[in-house]
Amino acid sequence: MSVYVPPSSNPRGAALLAIFWSVQTACTTFVGLRMYCKIVRGRSLWWDDYLLIVAWTLLFISTAVVTTTVLMGYGLHSHDVPVENWSYLGILGAVVGTISVLHVMFSKVSFAVTLLRLADGWLKRLIWFIIISLTLGHISSSFLFWLRCDPPEATWNPHIKVKKCWDSNAFLSYSIAGGIYSSVCDIVLALLPWRILLRFHMYRGEKVGVALAMSMGIFAGIAGFVKVSTISRIESEDFNYDGFLLVVWGFAEGACTIMAASTPILRALFLHAFKSPERASLDVVVESERSAGPSARRARSDWTERKYMNRSDQSILAIPPASSSTMDQSRETDIEREPATPLNNQLEMKHWESAKG
Repeated sequence: MSVYVPPSSNPRGAALLAIFWSVQTACTTFVGLRMYCKIVRGRSLWWDDYLLIVAWTLLFISTAVVTTTVLMGYGLHSHDVPVENWSYLGILGAVVGTISVLHVMFSKVSFAVTLLRLADGWLKRLIWFIIISLTLGHISSSFLFWLRCDPPEATWNPHIKVKKCWDSNAFLSYSIAGGIYSSVCDIVLALLPWRILLRFHMYRGEKVGVALAMSMGIFAGIAGFVKVSTISRIESEDFNYDGFLLVVWGFAEGACTIMAASTPILRALFLHAFKSPERASLDVVVESERSAGPSARRARSDWTERKYMNRSDQSILAIPPASSSTMDQSRETDIEREPATPLNNQLEMKHWESAKG
């Protein structure tokens, strides 16, 4: 039977609860607003939304389990923890570690899937490589919390003295390498929008705004690198006390990714709420570079029709027009700003002369 340890006698545990529940509340707000934005704009949820919901759910479970461990003495020095709670803390620690790895994985993959809908060519292949490698790496890491020792129970039960475990240096090296790779992927995914948006015709301020909104994942990368610097604490004899920073930054990495993945959608909600319909429609992304040229008007019209008929929200960048007239105004404005392109086709020349006549 476990023994209750009040947070008032556990300052580190109380700080852990304040951090976890504050961040959890922020993540809930971001994800909730993201879903609200999709609903009010009449868009159905897509794979990136479902993956993000799974990540948020795992984050919430992690917060709940950490709360339980604090009430059992996590945050105290090991010699201050009631002996009855040691086994419980060990197995709950393995649960938290597993869930933390998985919620980080789902949050990163969610944002990568969002980018898949905007990228093509080698960029799409790169994103697929990141998705597959992150998934395999994080799943394998999650098993280490249960299979690092023989018998497996020795991984979380300190009362088992006869056991055979991984060499501590090998385990640390694997964990550090995985953490560094995961953080590098965060940085890469945060920078890719700048490359992807080059092929879109947008006003410069709008392009920078969208790119910045989609680059918030860089903070997850920073949190990941800070977490890597604390991984060595996992081998501490007093991890119950020394593991505070590792637990916090491991939680923060996934939380930052969840909020970063929601930021572009929230930006669209912000523009819809605080800009006039006419201004919002003028700021919309209108087409890919491949649609430019003499046939830009027709291609742009077709693109717009396909875009707003598709309720799966194929692009997170667009803001739905308030009316067809404002969208027509947006298209006319963008077309007028394009440089004149010579007519190289006789059919197009005849069409132009006919329209002129």
